[in-house]
Amino acid sequence: MRKSKEEHIADARRHLENARKILRENGKKEDGFYTDAKYVAMAGHTAYRGILIALNELMKQHGIKKKTRKHVDDYQDFLARLDKKMLNYFNTAYEILHLVMGYDGIGDFKVVQRGLECAEEIINWTEKKLN
Repeated sequence: MRKSKEEHIADARRHLENARKILRENGKKEDGFYTDAKYVAMAGHTAYRGILIALNELMKQHGIKKKTRKHVDDYQDFLARLDKKMLNYFNTAYEILHLVMGYDGIGDFKVVQRGLECAEEIINWTEKKLN
């Protein structure tokens, strides 16, 4: 059974909350940095996945279906046509959550918070677009 739009957004929000929980419970914050790179990476990937869940549903609504895995360029092209401001949020979230946190495990608290804020903006915007 296919999930509803509301279920996709709830799933995206759950991923974002799980990312925050990972950092809160395991991030080991010290002097403005999360010191455990493993949990920083896990949180970054989890929050980024939340963004993709939301955007995938919006892309489906716009008739964009792809049989293979989507690439970051697919999301950027889609957002560039729809809303340049959201493209900026997406690019920032991609850099912070996926690359800096997810791959590099860098946990500067302020940078991490900015990435999570961008994710929340994208999910909120997507929810409005789906209604």
